[in-house]
Amino acid sequence: MGVRVRRGSPEFRPALPRVAVVLRRWWPEVALGVGVVLAILGPVLGRGYVLRYDLVFVPDPPFGAMVWGSGSELPRAVPSELLAVGLAQLLPADVAEKVLLAGCLALAAVGAARLAPVSHPVARVAAGLAYVWNPWVYGRLHLGQWAVIAGYAALPWAYAWVLGVLRPPGGGIGPGRRWSVAGGLAVVLGGPALVLAAVLSCAPALALARRWRALVAGAATLAGLTAPWLVALMNRGGAVDLDERGVAAFAVRADTPLGVLGSVATLGGVWSRHAVAVGRDRWPVALLALVLAAAALWGYALTRRRWPSAAWWGLLVGAAVGTVIALVPAWPVGAQWMVALVEHVPLAGAVRDGTRLLAPLALVQAVGLGMLVESLATAGARPLAPLVMIAPVLLLPGLAWGLGGQLDTVRYPAEWSAVREVVNRDPAGGSLVSLPWASFRAYRWAGNVPVLDPAPRAFRRPVIGDQDVLVGRDRIRGESRDADRVAQALAVPGDPAPGLRRLGVRYVLIQTDQPGAAEVAGRFAGAEMVRRDGTLTLLRLPDTGSSGSTGSVGIGPALGYSVLGATLLIILLPPATRRRRMLLCGHFCRRDRQ
Repeated sequence: MGVRVRRGSPEFRPALPRVAVVLRRWWPEVALGVGVVLAILGPVLGRGYVLRYDLVFVPDPPFGAMVWGSGSELPRAVPSELLAVGLAQLLPADVAEKVLLAGCLALAAVGAARLAPVSHPVARVAAGLAYVWNPWVYGRLHLGQWAVIAGYAALPWAYAWVLGVLRPPGGGIGPGRRWSVAGGLAVVLGGPALVLAAVLSCAPALALARRWRALVAGAATLAGLTAPWLVALMNRGGAVDLDERGVAAFAVRADTPLGVLGSVATLGGVWSRHAVAVGRDRWPVALLALVLAAAALWGYALTRRRWPSAAWWGLLVGAAVGTVIALVPAWPVGAQWMVALVEHVPLAGAVRDGTRLLAPLALVQAVGLGMLVESLATAGARPLAPLVMIAPVLLLPGLAWGLGGQLDTVRYPAEWSAVREVVNRDPAGGSLVSLPWASFRAYRWAGNVPVLDPAPRAFRRPVIGDQDVLVGRDRIRGESRDADRVAQALAVPGDPAPGLRRLGVRYVLIQTDQPGAAEVAGRFAGAEMVRRDGTLTLLRLPDTGSSGSTGSVGIGPALGYSVLGATLLIILLPPATRRRRMLLCGHFCRRDRQ
């Protein structure tokens, strides 16, 4: 009797040949992704932490209150903090930070390069390079907003899914449907502003094409992906009391001699004067940047024959609407409208920083520049094609090599680990208050760069700190009710310990290397000294009667992340036919035995 040799199922073929095929087809994008990461993050790819403004990673981060969004502040770090902490369980936290930063930049470059309807390698590189190498990315990287960059990086992948719905890509142009869905999932990391940018980009195209099923499916997917911060927002309870002065403080501003319109057209206008690249205030650089932006828009007009009409108009409409929303607060009447919107719509405050909504415009310009370069390369002007390709780099050299040397790696002093171990080992309930009362720190051991207080990410129990933000001379009030109550207790003359005890505070952490720390420490006369090491002093307040675990997860966060997990499972499962094979295992086994 002959022996029947059963062929392996296609589902379980070795992955190595597939990787080889991808590398052979995507080699310009792979080279671009690696090159961009090395060019921008080269100085900080070694060991150590990059601490800068919102970019805060700590050693051995726990799954604390910030991860679940269970505090009284707005859940801005949900679900991005879960990804960061989860990855830090598999890798050292400083390595995880570099992986996330590099992944965001590479995802953005590769996604835009594959989205552009071009086939010439130089043109694909031009599209990806334009999407990464611009003032928008510079400003977000300067401010340490890695999660915002992640949402920005997912935008071309999300739009590639739209193109796949309207017309499956052919001829090797564009990422496949599964790649697009997987890459587009990261848009939720960017928070409400980048989710809105994705809606502005994708919804008009689907609506113009009357693909209502896809529109409903996309809305349901976004609802599932954003469930953690939606549930956390509802679980927070009460209205979101946002400081109306934040509308003017975070409004777009002119960072070039071209005014607000010219700055926005060249993907600038960030609210922070410190987040503007050197040279953008010079007329030659500003004019050349405007010429490049206009040329990119002209190149986008050339793509109309290569994309479905609904896709072409949809992305253009999304870019126009996002730009208008970004510009509205720059004028007095528009600022009044935005203030009224922030007062009555809870999530409107999340888009006070309107320059985030310039992401669709950046995608339009990147696709257009890729098309322009391909036109030059195939129309007898080949010498100009490489020059246009590297034009974004020539106009913005400050993005290279760690923002021109501004990024650096540091190590936390040993006392941070010692204090964290003491606090996290305590099974008693109660929160921790971080002092001095300021939202940002400037550590000598970290180069005196402004950085958010690391304490909320270092401890398992809830950490209460100042939520106000200083923008120029304006102090923008935070949204945490717990922080407001602690601030009132600290404002009372004398020992603040009794007032803090009534608020359920168990520990007080004083960072003694910050201004005003000595005066703060002297006020706690009746607190127990637990540790005093170098730059940290840990005080324990008398027992407040609270008990129980400090690391428990409430029903709200559990529900939100359960919905997120279910959504990811549904999205990433194989096609329906393959699912039926897997589910009908009885029939599958009976057929095998025949």
